[in-house]
Amino acid sequence: MALTLAQIQALLPDTELCGEGNTIISNVTADSRQAGPDTLFVAVRGTRRDGHEFLAAVRAAGVGAVACTRGNVEKAGDGPILVAADTRDLPARIARLLNGRPDAALRTVAVTGTNGKTTVSFLLQALLGELEGPCGLLGTIFYDDGRVRESAPLTTPGGPVLYAWLERMRAAGCRSVALEISSHALDQQRVAGLELDVAVMTNLGRDHLDYHGDAAAYLAAKTLITGRLRPEQGVLVVNGNDPALAGITAGDHQVVRFSTNPEVCADLRVLHAELDLRGSRLELDWRGRTLELTSPLVGRFNVENLAAALAAGLALGYPADSCVEALAAVRQVPGRLEQFALPSGALAVVDYAHTHDALAAVLSTCDELSAGRILLVFGCGGDRDRGKRVLMGEVAAQAADLAWITSDNPRSEDPASICAGIVAGFDAVKAPRAEARQVVVDRTMAIRAALAASRPSDVVVVAGKGHEDYQLVGERVLDLDDRRIVRDWLREVAL
Repeated sequence: MALTLAQIQALLPDTELCGEGNTIISNVTADSRQAGPDTLFVAVRGTRRDGHEFLAAVRAAGVGAVACTRGNVEKAGDGPILVAADTRDLPARIARLLNGRPDAALRTVAVTGTNGKTTVSFLLQALLGELEGPCGLLGTIFYDDGRVRESAPLTTPGGPVLYAWLERMRAAGCRSVALEISSHALDQQRVAGLELDVAVMTNLGRDHLDYHGDAAAYLAAKTLITGRLRPEQGVLVVNGNDPALAGITAGDHQVVRFSTNPEVCADLRVLHAELDLRGSRLELDWRGRTLELTSPLVGRFNVENLAAALAAGLALGYPADSCVEALAAVRQVPGRLEQFALPSGALAVVDYAHTHDALAAVLSTCDELSAGRILLVFGCGGDRDRGKRVLMGEVAAQAADLAWITSDNPRSEDPASICAGIVAGFDAVKAPRAEARQVVVDRTMAIRAALAASRPSDVVVVAGKGHEDYQLVGERVLDLDDRRIVRDWLREVAL
């Protein structure tokens, strides 16, 4: 839909209008390259560049109107200007208006946390799709409007893209949406204006400290999701096991806590879990009522993911038996402990684990469910938190029997240098479980070497990239998919 600039300003009382207000606006962007005659360009100070530097250029390109901070009005040139104390949230808030507030027409559930977001969002899409009606998805792997599915460039898109997808979902007949919200998106106000029926906080580990600076700032960013709860009726679902989340509150909103530890006081508790390579069988307590859930998802960390999704469904008021039945039907999540049987009698699993606690959880799961050795292939991303590399190396030395340290997404860094940082952590472990480690920078070669070294009952864990089908090397995007590498190797050895 289109609105005049005056109408937009009237709906955003914390802004001011300078100049004529009759300009018709049908699009909003913070990207100067997308500015057009019907577009409102919002100048936002980013992490690398300040959008106010491009005000003159978008004016020259014929942009419909601009928005800027009060201290930059003189740079905005001639023409209508929307002025605000802070413009970071304006792209999302205005996009919401231009798309007719689509979140108001959808049952909206979001997930944030260091680990588990993708799996929980997949579980919620299935649950909502079964109990509410067609459900869209926005997350790390893909965006799905109920008719069209596209690969996701970002876990959480910018506000204009996010609200356009929500409107696509509404128009396609979706009645609900499950979405992942990253700490970056919360900090950068990409989801400003969004109203959530339920917000789920899975856990808090170490990640993205290259961006946030420290753990306190990272937690503060994650906690911003509580401000997105729908007035009066929104519910916060929190992992009661995680001490970092123990003090999280949501003002006047209801808080539902879940726990995989039966000794922890929580609304939903896992009383007993039977785990094997065929799946998980859980006995749970929901406020005094016993529930039983059988799922094909494997591993102790998936017990936590299932509990998070179940708690969200119960918080929405759906019948407990219906929630359990919907979750039981969810099978493999792409790139999340995805399994491949090997001719040696071993098993290969591909997983997205790219933090030290996620890697530890995956290795612990595989160790618990297998009688053989744990063979690990992993690396760390470039241009990201360098302190994580030592921690990943330590986990590998402590929890694997053999390790191949390799390239992940090196970006602008030297892959060998990244590997050296991991090796430093690995070699610092004084009494390692690992018998040996190798540095094989070529990821394909490292994976193939680990597969060839497997013996009966071993588990080969290929960690870090999961569903990704690319590798970022410098400015290039290379074709690389861990799962395809495993499949290709299997075809070759079968000949």
